Amino acid sequence: MSTPEKTQREQEEERQQLLIRESLAVDEHGKVPSAAALVDARKVLIAHTKEIAASGKGEWIVAMEKGFVANDLDRYAKADDREMAGSLNAALQGFAAIERKHCIVDDLEEYQRVNEEFSFPKNRKQGLPLDEARQAFASHRSRLGNYVKYRLEKTEKEFIRERRKALDIAEKDYITRQAKTLDVELVDSAKPLDKKRQR
Repeated sequence: MSTPEKTQREQEEERQQLLIRESLAVDEHGKVPSAAALVDARKVLIAHTKEIAASGKGEWIVAMEKGFVANDLDRYAKADDREMAGSLNAALQGFAAIERKHCIVDDLEEYQRVNEEFSFPKNRKQGLPLDEARQAFASHRSRLGNYVKYRLEKTEKEFIRERRKALDIAEKDYITRQAKTLDVELVDSAKPLDKKRQR
């Protein structure tokens, strides 16, 4: 199992192995009456997601979710499923935007340029810019919310819900860093976590 002490590379290698295990379980699912192997594989993925989320590190969580999306695109998006492929590619573009902002959000000189670019009131919330990273977080949160509405197994829905909770933590980390860099005091209404959904 992953722990915060492991390097990101080790986490990625472990995550890839877990995803391979789940993929193999999906293949076996159609050959046997029981779906127990698939349920077990997803439970391990859920535990992995919770552990990375518990670190509170935005970069780790974003790397994890990006890996999940890339896995879905590589393994499950069929050549003729343009809607799914388009959605997943859009998600990956969003993660690229988040990663770019992670590189500068802690640097006042660098991030001040972003702050100035998003100066109109409609592009701000509680004194902070709704930059490309914030937009990407919101877009992917909505995407995961839509996934839960599909006809999915119980553990698959639980897996997606845990991914969404982890994304909330990553967004909260990003907003906190925005506020620190721009010297903005956050108030409750500026915090991204939906308390009802977190229960």
